Amino acid sequence: MRFIPSTKALVAVITALVAISSSSLVSSFSMDDEGYFPGGADLDPLVPQHLKITNLLRTLDLSKPLVREITSAALQNVAEQNVTDYYFPVDQVYTFNLAHISAENRKTKESLKVIKDTEFYDSEYQYYQIKLVEPLAPGEKIQITVKAVYTGMTRPFPTHARQDEKQQFVYFGNPFALTAYPTTKQKTTVITPNSVLEVFEHPPESTPEIKNNQVILGPYHDVKPLEHGIFEIQYQLSGPIYHVRHLLRDIEVSQWGDNLAVEEHYNLVNKGALLKGQFSRVDYQKNPAGIRDGNGILGLQTRLPKQAAEIYYRDEIGNISTSALVHQPKEVLLNLKPRFPIFGGWNTTFYIGYNVPLKNYLRQVANANNKYVLKVPFVVPMMETTYEDVLVRVVLPEGSK
Repeated sequence: MRFIPSTKALVAVITALVAISSSSLVSSFSMDDEGYFPGGADLDPLVPQHLKITNLLRTLDLSKPLVREITSAALQNVAEQNVTDYYFPVDQVYTFNLAHISAENRKTKESLKVIKDTEFYDSEYQYYQIKLVEPLAPGEKIQITVKAVYTGMTRPFPTHARQDEKQQFVYFGNPFALTAYPTTKQKTTVITPNSVLEVFEHPPESTPEIKNNQVILGPYHDVKPLEHGIFEIQYQLSGPIYHVRHLLRDIEVSQWGDNLAVEEHYNLVNKGALLKGQFSRVDYQKNPAGIRDGNGILGLQTRLPKQAAEIYYRDEIGNISTSALVHQPKEVLLNLKPRFPIFGGWNTTFYIGYNVPLKNYLRQVANANNKYVLKVPFVVPMMETTYEDVLVRVVLPEGSK
């Protein structure tokens, strides 16, 4: 981009929709008439069957609102030619919930390129193509770890809770790690934030083993590609579920003042269990610890750049004084406290702003006059928060192109 300083400004709008939690929980938990999730072992995988999985270990971490899945597979080339790709399937019903996916060589920790595949289209599955660094020769083995993060995969159960009551959540999933290849042996470990309340598996391939806050599913032997079943796990999850319905982020570039002004407008909702009955301010004052053990949002924390200055926190009424700054060696922590506790289903709107030195985010292109590169974060991290819709607007000096 080319900047020509002027007293006027040209507004460049960059629009980005973040499909992090765009699908509804209803669609996320849809099943067919027989009680199974879409798909099944009767479907043949479309990808070439050049590999087999000799052993697979999967971990499902439900300790936070975001569901983190780690799948480590030992692969063997059973074809007569070299193999360069490993295909990882995801149920189409979950593709809108998938926020992140990455892969690595389990032994060397070297990152592997992951591509959303378009060649092997399947109405039931979305395949992700994982590129091997070096071709896998016939008979050779390799271990690959795939890490995925999902949003909107759990739901409150019961749907309502009192303001001082710990909420319970339920997760529905496939007891088999979904693969595009036959698997000799596999096992899944489910981690919850505390003791497991209930586990149900269908079909009952094995009896789930419960160890405090962990559930062991399997081991399963000789699992077919795209094998399906269903398991349900119920557990307690204290604390609120932070979800930003809409974030408007304005970034203004001022070369004259060597300043970058940032203002962020939030529409925040608590997606935890809905409040049962009415909110009692008296009970809140008598037993604030009980509220902290519940699911109400009493405060939130965001991370700002170390050089952030002139920081403010406001809403439609005006300035909100219940905020505090904690200066860290590499960042500034902004602790925000809303005007009232935000219980499940409740929402609030507010905005924050700050200034930072422009030189930390703007650099001139080498051997190019009047050409600059502006590099700023897309969003600022805010606790365990998911974003549904994000709009970023960048104000550049007049004449920029």
